[in-house]
Amino acid sequence: MEFWTRGEKLGEGSFGFVSIARSTSPHQQASGLPALMAVKSAKESDSKSLSREKDLLDKFNGCASILRCFREDYTTENGQQLYNILLEYASGGCLIDRMATGRKVMPEKMVSHYTKSILTALSHIHKLGYVHCDVKPHNILLFKHTHDDGDWEEEAKLADFGSCVRFADEGNNGDFRGTVLYAAPESISRQIYVPESDVWSLGCTVLHMLTGNSPWTFDKHVTAKDVLFKIGCSDAIPEIPTTKKISKEAQDFLKRCFIKDPTARWTADMLLNHPFIKNHNRHHRRHHHHGPLSSRFSHGIHSLVPHCFHIPKSATVHAC
Repeated sequence: MEFWTRGEKLGEGSFGFVSIARSTSPHQQASGLPALMAVKSAKESDSKSLSREKDLLDKFNGCASILRCFREDYTTENGQQLYNILLEYASGGCLIDRMATGRKVMPEKMVSHYTKSILTALSHIHKLGYVHCDVKPHNILLFKHTHDDGDWEEEAKLADFGSCVRFADEGNNGDFRGTVLYAAPESISRQIYVPESDVWSLGCTVLHMLTGNSPWTFDKHVTAKDVLFKIGCSDAIPEIPTTKKISKEAQDFLKRCFIKDPTARWTADMLLNHPFIKNHNRHHRRHHHHGPLSSRFSHGIHSLVPHCFHIPKSATVHAC
């Protein structure tokens, strides 16, 4: 570790584990590393998916709404050969942490601001021919951004590209990718992944932010087969509140996301011009917190929200 040292372990996932990383270079500008980072690590022998994620992050570099990867590195620790990728550290944690530790229901201006960032990220990767396949609050990280005039706001960035695929040649390979309660119907019923599949998942994430509840709720005795059938094969969509709790603009935005036919569903570029996004983001500054900051960097951990049952990428799902 010529330029960095490993700190506290923050979490684990199917890829390996995440830790704090601190730069040890006296010339950080020359090394290209900030003082504080997050490092995702895996045994070198099991590092194929992590290496692929690093390649994707390099490909997506240039979009400010996507988590930045600084470099890869190989280390020997406790007799093990490890492959590491050094990433931006999200001081605000991930979105699901924020909903768990602060106010569960977020103000619409805050939701719109975060949503605009994620739509920007999705537009970028879709134009490059990729689908994220696992958009959810766990994979949205929060960063504090200070402006030159001293004002500040919190920015959201899309992370965890371990499920990402090229929709031109990998979009229908028989494997389910993602997390069922945020997955699009076509992803569950036919294992098809198109850019609009991410839009459905984004709608589930927005609904979660606006209501404080998981996008789907089921009786505790429900079977996995029943869940898969309802989301993937029935006419049901996540329930959109019609009360004054959320605005007409927000309701309409969600309706554009929750169209069963992906060819009729709105695209990320279309949604960036929706009034729910444009009207709230004209003069957005001083984005204050409504709860304590979480220092956890926990994307890739799938057990943080009730009912959020995750199917490994190696599994094949037959919903109907």
